[in-house]
Amino acid sequence: MKQPLYAVLAAILGCSTLPGMPASAQSTGSPATVKIGVILPLTGNTAWGGRPAKIAAEMAAEEVNAGGLAGNYKFELIFGDGACEPRASYAAADKLISQDRVQVLIGEWCSSASVAAAQLASDAKIPMLVQISTADNIAKNAGPYVFQTIMQNREIQDREADLLLEKFKFKTAAILVENNDFGLSFRENILKAFEKKGIKVVLNVPQDRSDTNWYSIITQIQGSAPDIVVASVSAGQAANFVKQYAESNLSIPLFFDYPPPPYIFEKQVGQQAGKLGLVRGAFFLKNPSMPPREAKFVAKFEPRVEQALHEKHPTVHWDIVTYDAVMLVADSLKRSASAKPGDLAKALAGADFQGVLGRYRFDGDRGVMPEGFDFAFIRTTPTGDLEVVK
Repeated sequence: MKQPLYAVLAAILGCSTLPGMPASAQSTGSPATVKIGVILPLTGNTAWGGRPAKIAAEMAAEEVNAGGLAGNYKFELIFGDGACEPRASYAAADKLISQDRVQVLIGEWCSSASVAAAQLASDAKIPMLVQISTADNIAKNAGPYVFQTIMQNREIQDREADLLLEKFKFKTAAILVENNDFGLSFRENILKAFEKKGIKVVLNVPQDRSDTNWYSIITQIQGSAPDIVVASVSAGQAANFVKQYAESNLSIPLFFDYPPPPYIFEKQVGQQAGKLGLVRGAFFLKNPSMPPREAKFVAKFEPRVEQALHEKHPTVHWDIVTYDAVMLVADSLKRSASAKPGDLAKALAGADFQGVLGRYRFDGDRGVMPEGFDFAFIRTTPTGDLEVVK
């Protein structure tokens, strides 16, 4: 069998590793560099989220290197643009692995894009943290090197169903989703949750992301007359739907799954959403009662984003989980004292790490345990502000 060039050179030089290819923290000298590939939507319709998340990752890496938080390792981040699309994310992951020689991957954003990158990482035996995408079983289906560090849809929808029944009184519901991995898994899970609770679903409609005309579906909503409308659509589609829903003067309560981004969404349709009293799920909302660890992150993150992007950017959970993902890699490297893929994957599997957003521990399928995370409902007020639903 033909051996890789680096193995041949190592044998000639009489050593087990080469500079720039750290395997274990055997040296007490200068820290070895670990390259981390971070795939985010840096262009396209979701760049509003990818650019601040990139800054969060950079901030985490700087803190890791300055504080020696990864033991005898330091981090070098290399970014790839996944554009929230499967093909672009696969290409970005391929470049990061084959050309940049990263040893860890973090990303992407949209679930379909993360699925594409995760399969490539698994095939290459590169540990990967899926820190934002919530479609069910991304890590389980990809293989033993992939970890999902955010609650999955089925867990989110279980909490949403319980909170919906706690905050609203309804016996019938309409379900609207986008026809993609994320939306369809939402529909499957919320249908199961409603069935358990005895809720009758009177309308169940998927919509293609490219179709921005919701009027025919709104007409169906009027005809089926549900007690509540429950939707899971992307930020752009959510804005279109809210505008058209408000124009139709429907008074049926409207609930959105968590994707429409706080603050940014309010800039787009705050007046209409406030008129409707739109409620949606959220992992995080900046507020006076947030835990000290979150307040500390917000205090250092928001000025940095404003300086880099020349605009204010209120913190959202996507920023925090990207920061936490880098910190989780540091914690695992420090505990394992090895950057070998198998050793790092084993350390990640055994993590018990308190991050900014929550506590990171993994189940047998490498999905984060939901018990470590808070989840709440937020409402757009008539003034276009946001409040936590009590």
